[in-house]
Amino acid sequence: MISEKTYAIVASRIGKNNQKIISGHISNLIGKEFGDSPHSIIIPGRLHFTESDAVKMVTECLDEPIDNSLDIKSISEQMIEKYVPMVREALEEIRPHYENLKEYDDVLINAKLYIDDAENFLKEGKKEYAVLSIGYADGLVDALRIAKGFDPKM
Repeated sequence: MISEKTYAIVASRIGKNNQKIISGHISNLIGKEFGDSPHSIIIPGRLHFTESDAVKMVTECLDEPIDNSLDIKSISEQMIEKYVPMVREALEEIRPHYENLKEYDDVLINAKLYIDDAENFLKEGKKEYAVLSIGYADGLVDALRIAKGFDPKM
């Protein structure tokens, strides 16, 4: 997540006589004047020590370069945060349509277990398993929707 503590590099008018490259925490860059466009904003991840040294030498360095990668969520984490609530809600919406239909109990139970597994795998750092689990849950919920004649994209 980008915050005021995020380390960034702002490159202005690169290749022109009046180019400017400034780096630092966003909170310190906010008040700076960068001149006319074009501007590029670079938010680096983990820098090798030689890259960190280069940033200090090539830019007007307002702050010591830091590792931004610790604040960035992986695509897997972002997917799980988005899809777990959606699939959980979809399961709860379809569940009443299967009351008193015991032959579907295992499918409903497994869909819920896959959702729970997705959250647990993410907590354990098993991101690929988390994504697979939420995908399985979503597939089961879609199958339940289709079996009742509902649009699975609801």
